[in-house]
Amino acid sequence: MLLRVLRFVRLPLVLLVIWTIARFSLALAGVPYAPRGNAMFSVVAMTIICALIYGAMSNRVGNFNWVGTILVGVVIGLFAQILIFTATLVSYAANLDTYFTHWDALNIPEGTTMPMARAMTARAGGLLAGPIMGTIIALIGRAVFGKLAPRCDDAGDGARPS
Repeated sequence: MLLRVLRFVRLPLVLLVIWTIARFSLALAGVPYAPRGNAMFSVVAMTIICALIYGAMSNRVGNFNWVGTILVGVVIGLFAQILIFTATLVSYAANLDTYFTHWDALNIPEGTTMPMARAMTARAGGLLAGPIMGTIIALIGRAVFGKLAPRCDDAGDGARPS
């Protein structure tokens, strides 16, 4: 089932990679974190959107049971947190001032910095919280919006698919 889930969520995983690279690049391009830079490519917001939509489609399109929907949320949430963890690690290792090392992103007092070890420890907590959040959002997506998802054989005009 895990391989089917990975095949099902290919698009959100690619989108998360694109969002992470774009977010990483914004700071390098000199776009200030606030007021607009942070909101442009939020990896967490993209994770929520992807988990909600793919959770909603997991039954009718993916043909998954509830365990499959849970796996959809886990995979999307864990992958996003791995990307955030990696981007933070690269930022610290290369001594780059990116959105992933910004004081607000690390939840520390304004204008302060955090040593790499503490930042990576904080990001490691996300490796647990991300899959939990992804799972909850995917389950909400399926429960609330699952009936809105089309079926794979739904041509929309009553005709049988070719």
